Amino acid sequence: MTAALRFESVTAGYGPITVLDEASLAMGPDEVLVVLGANGSGKSTVLKTAIGLTRLSAGRIMLGECDISVLSPHRRAEAGMGYVPQTRNVFADLSVNDNLRMGGFLHAAGLTRDMEQVFDLFPRLRERRRERAGDLSGGERRMLSIGLTLLLRPRMLLLDEPSSDLSPAMITAVFDAIRQIRVETRIPVLLVEQNLQAGLSLADRVCVMVRGRVALEQAAQELNREQLHALFLEGGVRLS
Repeated sequence: MTAALRFESVTAGYGPITVLDEASLAMGPDEVLVVLGANGSGKSTVLKTAIGLTRLSAGRIMLGECDISVLSPHRRAEAGMGYVPQTRNVFADLSVNDNLRMGGFLHAAGLTRDMEQVFDLFPRLRERRRERAGDLSGGERRMLSIGLTLLLRPRMLLLDEPSSDLSPAMITAVFDAIRQIRVETRIPVLLVEQNLQAGLSLADRVCVMVRGRVALEQAAQELNREQLHALFLEGGVRLS
């Protein structure tokens, strides 16, 4: 079975700085792979490298059977990668409606229908559809960024710390929506997360990064906290 996404001995970073060091991982065609790691371990760089925002110096990245290693970020998005960054993930001066229209520019023919599906997924956005995105709460902006990305009709979803800086209620709402997306679309999800409890609530498999390498990769139900305490730097992840 062809992997949805595969890193083959990938070395990547920013300018002269190397962050990922011969990192290899593979995702199944409809699974949720959660990437965990201490601060500075390279977990968010996995996503940025997947979408093409880092300097790739060695290795290969495959999206299905397509080698995307040399493609620009916008070509990777056109190929089906939907990336939701942790910050700067909406157009603050535009309304919720206009943000979603920006997300749907590749599929204008079905835009009205697709926007209604996003509003069904996130009813709070329907209530605030005419308001500036910059006036939304942090959780509402996170919902909007996910909705905007879904309008690209991605083949896979890359989510960078969706629980970051959210209240417990908003974390629940956002992760319930991600769970619903997964059930309804069956698209694979690559999720980077600091909140262990939230991440494991979705995970099929877990990948733990240590100093730019994949130190552990296994089924989520087999994971134990002794392994995590041995791998994580002190204070690098919330274990409760």
